[in-house]
Amino acid sequence: RRNGSVVMEPEPFSWAPFRTPRFENFIIYQFHVGSFAGRGDQFNKAWSGFEDVESKFSYIRELGFNCIQPLPVQEYAMERSWGYNPASFFAPESSYGSPYKLAQFVDAAHRQGLAVIFDVVYNHAGPGDNALWEFDGYAHEGGIYFEGGQMTDWGRGPAWWKREVQDFFYQNARMFFEDYRADGLRFDVTTQINGEHLKLVIDDLRREFPDKYLIAEHLPDHSWIVKTGRFCATWDADSHHECQRALAGQEPLNKVKSFLGWEGYDHAWNLVKYTLGSHDDVGDQNNGNAEDGLTNWDKRHRYFVDQLGGRENWWAQAKCRLAWAINVAMPGTPMMFMGAECHMGSPHVSWGYWHDGPDVHGDHRFNWSIAGDPIGIEMRRLVATCNAIRWQNPALRADSLTIPHEDHTNQVLGFVRQLYDNVVLTVVNLSEQDFGNHSYGVRAGGHNGQWTQILCTQDAAFGGWDGAGNAFHDPWTQPDGHVYINLPKWSVVMLRRK
Repeated sequence: RRNGSVVMEPEPFSWAPFRTPRFENFIIYQFHVGSFAGRGDQFNKAWSGFEDVESKFSYIRELGFNCIQPLPVQEYAMERSWGYNPASFFAPESSYGSPYKLAQFVDAAHRQGLAVIFDVVYNHAGPGDNALWEFDGYAHEGGIYFEGGQMTDWGRGPAWWKREVQDFFYQNARMFFEDYRADGLRFDVTTQINGEHLKLVIDDLRREFPDKYLIAEHLPDHSWIVKTGRFCATWDADSHHECQRALAGQEPLNKVKSFLGWEGYDHAWNLVKYTLGSHDDVGDQNNGNAEDGLTNWDKRHRYFVDQLGGRENWWAQAKCRLAWAINVAMPGTPMMFMGAECHMGSPHVSWGYWHDGPDVHGDHRFNWSIAGDPIGIEMRRLVATCNAIRWQNPALRADSLTIPHEDHTNQVLGFVRQLYDNVVLTVVNLSEQDFGNHSYGVRAGGHNGQWTQILCTQDAAFGGWDGAGNAFHDPWTQPDGHVYINLPKWSVVMLRRK
């Protein structure tokens, strides 16, 4: 028995007006449809669909995100999956809903002010239930869609060298833009597709849909995929891995400095950065031991808070707050995977990793019962505040970065973002040292004037303490070029020049 699809006349649909954001104006929330609205909420379902997730859009929007990026939604083998095993590229996953329900899903997101980026998998098809395998009855290397295709880590990939195969995926991408009003596409593992063939399709898409944000998962990132490959952006995995190492005490200042910029690229939005991890960094299908993670901390797949001590550990919470504040303050497009905004992790999510279904350690779907507990609320408040600061300060979305302050003795880093009169100084304390009595002097990089604090990640509202930051203290740049502030341990303090 083989998988198949039925071509149907599209049902009429009345779309709400919506304009895709400019490329510098995305803050992305990534999630998995099947497990996002299923546990500990009013649905109490083992598996959620498009319609169920719509009720969560206001939650995402209230956090200050303006874009959602669901894991793949095309038809895949069986009914539970992350989605990276496509079976039928033009059909929505039947366990999520119909084509009409998918259109309704996008429209509901747009009505909430959320752009939609779909995750597409064009580098391979699922090992089972693949509707294109031996499509013509020809068994050699899988038939016309696969013969001569590039070998991937998951088997033979499509025959991208054929113009008709390129056209197939070009038309599939167009479907998401034309039939479902998508605002962008994220291409899975582009390193497993011949780049010379891929760029022909991307070039056509850029010409036809110039306002759509096309993202490559091209790891390790390389500017070729943007400059020659014609993508708008690529994922930057170092932003997560180096941040995790930094907050574990491995050369903190140097490692954070290493992922602040966009060297080799033309624009900051050419890089999608995710300090708290993506689905790959959090997800684990091997009962907690993916990539030998039980013995190799650096390869372990966990929620960030669990990597650093667990959601009930104060230092782990503080470091997660710090990490997201950096993500919002530095150049690049910020992205967060579901659950990081409320310290999802042990002991309330077994073993602290995400999974799409039951395994030997329990049910790993999004746990709504902890999203609103005191620990979750504090982190959600921090995320919403950080995202609002990014919207309120165009300098944080501009192609700008200078690093005037490096204090290797105390592991303190200061960087400046500027767009015209909007100047923001971000100070990162990567140590246990507290500086009170406005005693820490940070170099302002030649920016004179008076400053006001717009964020301190150690404020009591976020899980820190009263008096940690610089409330009611608007310091001036002193003759020595420094601004003197309170700087709590493991914190980010952001100041805006008045």
